[in-house]
Amino acid sequence: MMSESSRLERLKMSAVIEINEETAEVLANRAKAQGLSVDEYLKSLLGVGNERQGASDSELEEFMAAMESLADEDVEPLPSSFSRADIYFPEG
Repeated sequence: MMSESSRLERLKMSAVIEINEETAEVLANRAKAQGLSVDEYLKSLLGVGNERQGASDSELEEFMAAMESLADEDVEPLPSSFSRADIYFPEG
């Protein structure tokens, strides 16, 4: 399934949005301060183009191997009296 941003980029749409001069000036100044065009700045505000692709197969395999190696370690279980307070307020 194609993401919304991919569809929009594919269509290469352009639109004119009417905003007051003060708002346009603020947008231009903020975009310039971040070294972006107004279009890029607006996209950053909307989160367009920031979609993270899923992990690659090699990244997933690496993660699973790390998790399996942790499971292989001999770790003593915590005592039944262990609580969240023991994490934040350890004795001693």
